[in-house]
Amino acid sequence: MKKYMGAMFLGLCLLQGSASGQDTCVKTMNQGAATVALGLYEQQCPTLSFSSGVITKDVTYNCCGAAPTIRVNGSDWEALRTAGKLDGLRYQVITNSNNSYTLTYRKMVGQTPTTIDGKDFFK
Repeated sequence: MKKYMGAMFLGLCLLQGSASGQDTCVKTMNQGAATVALGLYEQQCPTLSFSSGVITKDVTYNCCGAAPTIRVNGSDWEALRTAGKLDGLRYQVITNSNNSYTLTYRKMVGQTPTTIDGKDFFK
């Protein structure tokens, strides 16, 4: 009976992590507010969102894989896009206006960028 109960307890413990429905690679961290903007460009994990705290902010990252930050020459981008050579490429667009950041995730479908959910960036 003890073996049966132990096996059942072990099974419940193992199932608990996967049954919760949460992505284990989507992480929220509290960090200094001044480092959030810098983190948008320097973190290996793409930023999904952040709170509007003054001293600290809760920042949510998608750490399901690595995503380096690169800059691409606009003419090169357009040449590759119109040639259809970016099909399937997933990328993040960060726009800054009046110290406010907008994060958009996109995926190229043929020659057309389509908006995707940040949690789908590694899918």
